[in-house]
Amino acid sequence: MSALTSTIEQFETTGSHFEVGFAIGKRFAEQIHRLFDNYRFLHQQIFPYHRTPEGQATYRELLDLNRARYPDYLAELEGLAQGSGRPFEELFLANMRGEYREYLYNPYARGCSDCVVVTDEVALIGHNEDGAPEFRNNMYVVGVRVEGKPAFTALSYPGFLCGNAFGFNSEGVCFSVDNVRPREAKVGVGRHFIARSLLEARSLDDAIERVTVPGRALGFSYTIGSVRERRVVHVEVAPRTYHVREIHGCYFHTNHYQELTDVDQIIGPSSRARVERANELMRDSPPVGAAGVLAVLGDQVNERYPIYRTATPPDENVTLCTALFDLDGRRLRIYMDHPVLAPEKFIESAI
Repeated sequence: MSALTSTIEQFETTGSHFEVGFAIGKRFAEQIHRLFDNYRFLHQQIFPYHRTPEGQATYRELLDLNRARYPDYLAELEGLAQGSGRPFEELFLANMRGEYREYLYNPYARGCSDCVVVTDEVALIGHNEDGAPEFRNNMYVVGVRVEGKPAFTALSYPGFLCGNAFGFNSEGVCFSVDNVRPREAKVGVGRHFIARSLLEARSLDDAIERVTVPGRALGFSYTIGSVRERRVVHVEVAPRTYHVREIHGCYFHTNHYQELTDVDQIIGPSSRARVERANELMRDSPPVGAAGVLAVLGDQVNERYPIYRTATPPDENVTLCTALFDLDGRRLRIYMDHPVLAPEKFIESAI
């Protein structure tokens, strides 16, 4: 069963970091208001904590730390806030949502699956962008050019910095991001700010250095490719450690650490089930091309926790879209519905 088709608008802008943020905020103000007016986690969890003395102290500490480390991206976020007419602190809190979970409660890690195939014949990165149903039809693809920085194209959530889903830049660096959930967390730079910096990477080594920057608060899992180098790596990042794996053959990743086995983490039932099912598929019939990658990402044999998700209980999330990077063909294709059952519903960009 396929979910309803997503709508993904496209927009291009240039300018300073603030001007880019302002333009995106103004263009997608309706989507930003719609999401933030109904963002349950923000209203029910973060705001009540934020209004306490402890919450105010946490906010100031995180804001000062991230502004000192990434002033350009704070300016971009300020532009988003002004352009959309939402309070800046509201957008900052949302962009630090992973870090704030550590002060609130302990949910399972949610979101996303990656399927990678790198052989002599093909170099492909497939990615299911999974999330809460309220994000459906609120997302957009932006093409951005900031003077002196690589131009980039990225799928973006309303009111969020670019980089925490998937994208690519004019240096031929492309990537997708998976959420992970280490139990340990510390005050540090936010994952969304680190992920935003990945859009400015000029090589694979530069990208790895950016996502493993010291002082990070939590962790993400990154699949990063370089068109120019024809290489793909998977980088698992925890607060105090990280692991880089060069991909040869087939590889599948979801929302828990598979390489950093010593990291104490929370593994949700969906993440575990998706990995088990994908490994079964790749063992029985390893994908050798785009059709095989999409078949894995579109699999729904496990009705409780399918790889391609429909927010059907007990699974709370939905697959918002599916991305396929073809490094040899130098293109990104975004499928807005089930990539096998409705392959004609896509948008495409040259890398």
